[in-house]
Amino acid sequence: MRIRATFVVCIALCTIAFAQDWKQVRKADETKWAKATGLDPSTIHKLWRQASHFPNEKDDDSRIADVDTEGLADHHHVLFVTYAGERNCLTLTVFVQYSETAFSKLWSVDKDPAGQGFCDNDSGSAGADVVNHAIRIRVPQLPSAANDYANYKIYDYEWNGITYRVTGQRDEHGQ
Repeated sequence: MRIRATFVVCIALCTIAFAQDWKQVRKADETKWAKATGLDPSTIHKLWRQASHFPNEKDDDSRIADVDTEGLADHHHVLFVTYAGERNCLTLTVFVQYSETAFSKLWSVDKDPAGQGFCDNDSGSAGADVVNHAIRIRVPQLPSAANDYANYKIYDYEWNGITYRVTGQRDEHGQ
């Protein structure tokens, strides 16, 4: 009976410690991105929550990969990129910014047109940025037998006045 009680206490303490660690990690992420963007940490937290797929933040293991407040600013849009999971799969969310603290979720994507996630693999890391007012997603592809250098699939998403849609898809080769 004593061993069982000790086991239950250990599990409870480990769970609390793990939850506390995630809380500290998230707080550090929010502080980092607040400094980088000029937004308040509480605003960054609200954006992260709106971008989340989980109703309860305790269930969400996502981290912030990027917050771009300038690249889509001509439409008052903010690109918010998170990653989660064992393979660090990206979710891109675009918000309309009404004021320093007021944002509305406009669009989100976490899969390419073929239904595959934007995920890291042994060949490289997935990434997203804004180039010439368009969202560019770069996803590593496994090397083929014909070459041993990294290949990336590039997806371009552009604003059409209503939503963001795929306007280009190409392969890119890297060393």
